[in-house]
Amino acid sequence: MSDTSHHKLMILLLALLAMVAPFCIDTYLPSFPSIAKDLGASPVEMQQSLSLYLLGFAVMTLFYGSLSDALGRRTVILFAIGGFTLTSIGLYLARSTDVFLFLRLIQGGFASAGIVVGRAVVRDLFHSSQAQRVMSTLMLIFGVAPAIAPIIGGWLETAFGWRSIFMFLTLFGLLLLVLVSWRLPETLPKDKRHSMHPITLLKNYGHALSRFHFLELCLITALNFGGFFLYITSSPQIMFEHLGLTAADFHIMFVPMVGGMMLGAFLNGRTAGRLQVKRALQLGYLVMLLGSLWNVANALWLPVTAFNLISPLVLYGVGMSFCMPMLSILGLDELPNHRGLASSLQSFVHMSMNAFVAGVVAPLVFHTVRHLALSMLLMFGISLLMFINVNRRKSLEYLT
Repeated sequence: MSDTSHHKLMILLLALLAMVAPFCIDTYLPSFPSIAKDLGASPVEMQQSLSLYLLGFAVMTLFYGSLSDALGRRTVILFAIGGFTLTSIGLYLARSTDVFLFLRLIQGGFASAGIVVGRAVVRDLFHSSQAQRVMSTLMLIFGVAPAIAPIIGGWLETAFGWRSIFMFLTLFGLLLLVLVSWRLPETLPKDKRHSMHPITLLKNYGHALSRFHFLELCLITALNFGGFFLYITSSPQIMFEHLGLTAADFHIMFVPMVGGMMLGAFLNGRTAGRLQVKRALQLGYLVMLLGSLWNVANALWLPVTAFNLISPLVLYGVGMSFCMPMLSILGLDELPNHRGLASSLQSFVHMSMNAFVAGVVAPLVFHTVRHLALSMLLMFGISLLMFINVNRRKSLEYLT
């Protein structure tokens, strides 16, 4: 196999691993009413099934990076995908709300390995603008998952009931086990691995947490996505309450939103190595600012329609996904000798923010589109102020 073909296959495999998380989040959203009815769960408990998944995801991201730095990338991915597959079977068989919620927590813990370790693999294999292009391509392919997941979930819900969604996730996990076993090489040589001794790990984490620039970049990325994720986690209320649509209509919201994300990732890949990172990030932030303000204006002064609600989110998604690969790589490069650990902390901050948005912010604001829009603007506004601060202090030219 040629190097080009091998790289393409690696990118596809890494994208599939990253798709585990959005599939787990978005595929079952159209089934919230039927799961609640079948298991006797309240609307709050259904929201908790999402926030518990994100909590498990966030906690385990702290460990997968360091584990992959010590044991190798491939071993950790195989273990986690195996666990994800088993918990998907358990969710298919669940007969009570408590069991369902517990298994969602555990499933989130296993699902986080793909994106954490996958990001470290990218930096193991690729450098400079090539890494940016690969990360953008990953986001482009990865962006398909949130678009098709609720559509698949709606179809499965309508045709076979909600349990078929977790059988679908089981089959997806088995497919990944086969592909990883067959095609994913080990990308971290033994001479570059780190000790798993608790004292050494604590020192490594302490070093990472002392890097203010690194933590700032993590939080900036998390806030940018948090404003967008607010609408993803609130989609059942948006679709059923605000727009009066059904489980089969989720594509009306998700396809345009994810289309915006894919366009932003595509544009980022096209400009990699041609445009200074500082200028590119400024451009992306301008697009997000316009999307946020447009969203607030629509929520305050226009009637609630699918177009008025979704179109500003598409623009925001373009800017967000345009910035994300550069911000992720800049964060990883703050800790070049501990990329697995850096990726873990990036994902921990990102998913903790998502868990906070899903479990705390969304239930407080999803009953009115005005509160949704203002909350999104607030999160983006904090990120913008932090980005302006980074721009002042840090030299951002081309990735190295």
